[in-house]
Amino acid sequence: MKTPILVLMTGLGVAVTTLGSGPLSGPLMGGIAMADMQPEWYNCLTREVFTAEKQAWCDRWTTLQNGTYTVPAGFGPEAEMVTVTLENGRYEQPGQFRVELVNEPMWMVFGDLNGDGNDDAAAVLGVGVSDGSAVVTVLAAVMDIDGEAQALSPVVLGERVMLNGPITIDNQRIVVPQLTQTEVINRAFVTDNNRLSELAQLPTPERVEGVPDGTVVLSQTPDYAVRVFTEAGQPYINLFNKSTAILDVARGRALAIASVDGIRYQYTGHDGIPSVQVHVAPSGAQTIQVNDQNLDTETTVTGTVSYLPRIAMPPHAVLEVVLEDSSRADAPAITLASQQAIFGDRQVPIPFELVYDAEQINPRHTYTLRARILVDGELRFINTTHTPVITDGNPTHLEVQVDPVGT
Repeated sequence: MKTPILVLMTGLGVAVTTLGSGPLSGPLMGGIAMADMQPEWYNCLTREVFTAEKQAWCDRWTTLQNGTYTVPAGFGPEAEMVTVTLENGRYEQPGQFRVELVNEPMWMVFGDLNGDGNDDAAAVLGVGVSDGSAVVTVLAAVMDIDGEAQALSPVVLGERVMLNGPITIDNQRIVVPQLTQTEVINRAFVTDNNRLSELAQLPTPERVEGVPDGTVVLSQTPDYAVRVFTEAGQPYINLFNKSTAILDVARGRALAIASVDGIRYQYTGHDGIPSVQVHVAPSGAQTIQVNDQNLDTETTVTGTVSYLPRIAMPPHAVLEVVLEDSSRADAPAITLASQQAIFGDRQVPIPFELVYDAEQINPRHTYTLRARILVDGELRFINTTHTPVITDGNPTHLEVQVDPVGT
């Protein structure tokens, strides 16, 4: 049976070995690329007369050293949450786990997280086992570090997390520059009642055959085709009006607003150009508004797309779902609505929502759903069974299974 060790990490690198009497040592997080700008840091164990700035900083550090935290005493979503109070930066239950505040820079920062004008603190917790085979990294926030300090419920960052620089507090957000094997992910977290919540990530645009460069959202409704895309990291919106065959908004500079509810891309119209708002929920569901009119109040076909093989899609994989009138066997199907979405950090089942005009529906016609997944323009999965919807008593909400190409 493995014995867990829990380390409250506010330092650059700590490693977990065994529950001996000595301090924890060795690299817990692996190599970390140092950023040029590092948070303010003091050695509070020196004996000189402290400046006012150092005294204030060390008072906060002492609060963390003797703070009360809720921590997971194990691994996985079923891990029990326990409350511990540190004494001089350490708490230990012999033979079970221990908590230690490590006094190093990079993994601790102070700043205002809720807009009340008071400084709060952000720290990182590492949860490990005695043989070092598993290390889970957790982020926590301590509110009002100068007053009645209260630690919020933490969020798990992942296993053996590496940083590309110090964690920071900016615009009431904790920003964690997490380093993966291929890229730096600047994750952002905000306070949400008594816990931390992660803001949705802006999907990284990839060059995919059949999908324009930088596309984040590509969706069609009965009246409009909407595309949200990025160039040099900046979001833009195109809005094509189907009734007039005119591009009502051409490369409109949009504002991306992240929250716990997802990402909202917003373009403010002027001089007869309509305003457009596209909201992408954490699940991937999309809501489109033109001039404050919610297009999704019209009739919709909704559901999820999944597959059986236990394999993961890369972040730039594309899900395409199309609603078609397939009544005529001797003619191409007519597209009523379609949606394309980049996977990002999601995996199946991926939700979809197709908006269609009920007046276009002929009760004597057959309407079907076509779903497929592409990677680098190559077709990987497609639904191989007939998927009728809407008419003849068929559903408007369904779970679509796609199969590997060639099976």
